[in-house]
Amino acid sequence: MKLSIKNVGRLKEADVEINGITVIAGENNTGKSTVGKVLWSIFSSFYKINEQIAIEKQESIEKVIFNSFLDSMYQDNMGYLDPFYNEEKEKENIKKVSKKIVNTFENIKDDTELKYYLINTLNKIIYSDVNASNYKIDEIVKILRITNDRIGEIAILKRLLKEFNNQINNIYSEAEAEMELIIKDKSLKIVIEDNKIKDLREDIYVNTEVFYIDDPHIVDELEEISMEKIKFSHRGQLIENLLNVEKESVINELLAEDRWEKINDKLNDIIQGKFTRKKNGRSFFYEEKNGYEKINVKNLSMGLKVFTIIKLLIQNNSLKENGTIILDEPEIHLHPEWQIKFAELIVLLQKEFGMHILLTTHSPYFLKAIQVYSKKYEISDKCKYYMSELDGEQAILVDKTSKTDDLFYKLAISFENLMNEEELYED
Repeated sequence: MKLSIKNVGRLKEADVEINGITVIAGENNTGKSTVGKVLWSIFSSFYKINEQIAIEKQESIEKVIFNSFLDSMYQDNMGYLDPFYNEEKEKENIKKVSKKIVNTFENIKDDTELKYYLINTLNKIIYSDVNASNYKIDEIVKILRITNDRIGEIAILKRLLKEFNNQINNIYSEAEAEMELIIKDKSLKIVIEDNKIKDLREDIYVNTEVFYIDDPHIVDELEEISMEKIKFSHRGQLIENLLNVEKESVINELLAEDRWEKINDKLNDIIQGKFTRKKNGRSFFYEEKNGYEKINVKNLSMGLKVFTIIKLLIQNNSLKENGTIILDEPEIHLHPEWQIKFAELIVLLQKEFGMHILLTTHSPYFLKAIQVYSKKYEISDKCKYYMSELDGEQAILVDKTSKTDDLFYKLAISFENLMNEEELYED
């Protein structure tokens, strides 16, 4: 997998290979996170794209039907709801009919015929006292006729805007932003000007999910965060998977235990207990081995929460073989000893399951641990190392795979300078 970026965020230029573990090291504010944000936006936008498009259309149609339904009912009942009205039941009916419409409409090419089909379908399924002719049929037809290409454009633009806080284009340059992802013989290229898509060419289909982990505090937000507010963001997608009830089952848990045995052994060195959740709730608890008390995950240390996220994704079977994980400075909340353990965990994820891992760091401990364990587990040939540095006001990435000493020097120079300064004040 290769990712090329030009004039995005602070980044002037970057060409990155991700075929195993790719490390980007450098100082703060040198564009390290930009690569991860771009990679996540592209992957998540085209992950099972056809299913995503169907869901987008279905949800839009549900809103139109439900709002029209309420308007019609208020009018028919002089501003009052029918006393026999059951909102949950009606929403379920609307969801079913919307799904049926989306799954069927492509077989109906003529708009007049499509309108007739919609009216007929709505009359059969939706609340019987409201005539389907009152629904905004023309609006539903417009939604259905939006091309898949257009929806794909909107999806990726929304994610990029969310990730870059409405500043996709390089603020130090007027040049167009360019992003290109190549996977085997498939590719995707995006050109953006003034935060709008100027050109999008793609023949790519992503069937594994990508996870972007940059903040262990996300575990604290599971109970109360509004999913609507974080839609189209990496945080929203991660929370969705951490909370994904559909993936939780005894079978999935047993499969995860078997498949991830080596990984779990390493995780259990740190987290010896297991995680449980209140039935139909968002609250997670950590149950220590041989312990009597369940601890709310909010009360775990920040370091433990880093490991917790990985363990939960494994426990509910979200992580898949050949999947992709983006880790933005995971060492920040970890003691050097735990940095080393986490590095071994990352290397094992790649070794055992062929995962593509992109991580950023400014810790020489963590960087060295990745190197050492890559040698131990014989995946050094799948590791790439880059240094982010400033070129004037803009940032660039430099391939340092064959010169990793440069990375250690860059990361350790501040400590060396401090030691030299200390000598000045010694008696």
